[in-house]
Amino acid sequence: MVDYSALRVADGIEFFILDSTASTNNYLTELPFSKDIKVCIAREQTAGKGQYQRVWLSKKDSSVLLSLRYPFPISVSLNGLSLAVGLSVIHTLENEYQVECLKLKWPNDVYFKDQKIAGILIENAVQNNQQSVVIGLGLNHQLDVNLECDTPWTDLSSICENLPNLVDLHEKLINNLLTSCQHFEQHGFSDFKSQWHQYDYLLGKHLELNYQDNKVIGVASGVNDQGALMIESDDTVIEAYSSEQIRLI
Repeated sequence: MVDYSALRVADGIEFFILDSTASTNNYLTELPFSKDIKVCIAREQTAGKGQYQRVWLSKKDSSVLLSLRYPFPISVSLNGLSLAVGLSVIHTLENEYQVECLKLKWPNDVYFKDQKIAGILIENAVQNNQQSVVIGLGLNHQLDVNLECDTPWTDLSSICENLPNLVDLHEKLINNLLTSCQHFEQHGFSDFKSQWHQYDYLLGKHLELNYQDNKVIGVASGVNDQGALMIESDDTVIEAYSSEQIRLI
């Protein structure tokens, strides 16, 4: 059993450590609205959430399963937040555990080479000029090799010479996420954009997308100042804000 009681994070943060829950994002979303920062960690999720109602697969004590609820002022645009969070995750793995060959697949997946290792889900509610933003992170730590998943995946146990301690990993991820959220609140995505290019998994790849009721083929060419994916097609640059209508080919 993993014991998270010794986690060291900034003062004033309310923690919820759960043995099992349907979804850490749901747990925080359903709490009463407040201006306090809250973190939920679960040893197990029975109905983990991915993007567009997809399921996030995991097994008990095998993954980072956490959500952070952060109160952004209503004046802060959240465009590009998932990209900033992804960069924070990569920097933690690179700087603390010397993990290399990591990329970000726009807008919310962390890849090791061509295999998914982490996913991000951001949900937002607005009340009294405050945005209660729940940032969910699932990161594969040491999964069962027999896990059935359609997406090619990997975990830290497969790519790290020395597997990080799960509690230490949570601690460093949470502290870096808090720092990134504070920086994003002050500066938006613009200060993160310069870092995106070196981690851009889609850069130069061909994509098929639904655009103005037509199927269009284009090439990914980075992101704009709002974190939207730019796709070059013929003489046009299309800005995509949702990955739901995009397919890698």
